[in-house]
Amino acid sequence: MGSKPTEPNRLYFMDPHEQLTSDHGRLRREAEALKKLVSSNQPDLLGQSLQDFQASVRLHFKREDVYYRILDSDKRIPDRGLIHQLRNDHAAVIFTLESLAIRLRKNGCNEDWQTRFQNMMDVFLPHLDHEEHTLFPLGRKSLTPQEIKSIVDHIAACE
Repeated sequence: MGSKPTEPNRLYFMDPHEQLTSDHGRLRREAEALKKLVSSNQPDLLGQSLQDFQASVRLHFKREDVYYRILDSDKRIPDRGLIHQLRNDHAAVIFTLESLAIRLRKNGCNEDWQTRFQNMMDVFLPHLDHEEHTLFPLGRKSLTPQEIKSIVDHIAACE
């Protein structure tokens, strides 16, 4: 797709796979910081960090929404289970993050909360890997330049 300009509109010219993978790196770092807070006994800091992480995950999934929709158009991905599983992961993570936020406010970071948090991470982190190692290579092979432009435009509009 050519060189990547450094001006503010550089997102427009980027490969969406690079953008989404960059998001993944940031989300992994946020997840690791959040995991450390879970064991730190700092409930106020944990609550705010969970809220920030929840907002980051929602934004990332919003960015991926059009990617999924375009890539899945005409059912061009032969592994239907892959698409369904990845979409189900999105729903499960969003639901669980909301549940964790409510439970944290009500009951604090108790053992049940920590188990639920770890279960969510056990879905979320492998989900990112699955996208990078399975879904994105399929996207790189099958998306047209017009579809890539549409995805990049959508991602930029989410900013």
